[in-house]
Amino acid sequence: MQVAEQCGVHYTTVRRWILEGNLPAYETPGGHLRILKDDVDAFMESRRLKGPRSLSGTLRVLVVDDDRTFRESAIEFLSPDPTMDVRYAANAFSAGRMIVEFQPHVVLLDLLMPGINGFEVCKNIKTSPRTRQMTVIVLAGFATDENVRMAKECGADLCLAKPVELDELRDIIWRLGHGEAAGEAHGGN
Repeated sequence: MQVAEQCGVHYTTVRRWILEGNLPAYETPGGHLRILKDDVDAFMESRRLKGPRSLSGTLRVLVVDDDRTFRESAIEFLSPDPTMDVRYAANAFSAGRMIVEFQPHVVLLDLLMPGINGFEVCKNIKTSPRTRQMTVIVLAGFATDENVRMAKECGADLCLAKPVELDELRDIIWRLGHGEAAGEAHGGN
């Protein structure tokens, strides 16, 4: 649990790292896993993990949407919030560059974009050791059961149907960005 907290991930992720042989650990006679601090530090450095998000810091949010109206509305609404640094990308290619440069805590991701779609972007984020800790909130214009299922399979943390109330979206971004649950009342698909 302490390692999960230090790395800013869920404890099941740490257990998976151990079982896959990526993080050295030993088992106590009582069946508990123990990890040396030096091994955790080396692992975090090798994976470029920054640890948990600070509640006192600015939350970096990347809006990825080809719909200019939605993108500009979201940015205009979220940007004045002093607890958020909001940037945007209009397509998957720009999103890839921004994810590397900006290192967002939260990615708001449209599913249906020309070229590389949001499913692929989400899958790339969630399978890379450098970015898998990012929270991905999928915004689906066509939130069919199939699209929601596919987004979850790609690693989306939450799927929301468009249109979405911007006040509600801001609350969800803040909660998920700080490691809290969004709650069923906020579209916990």
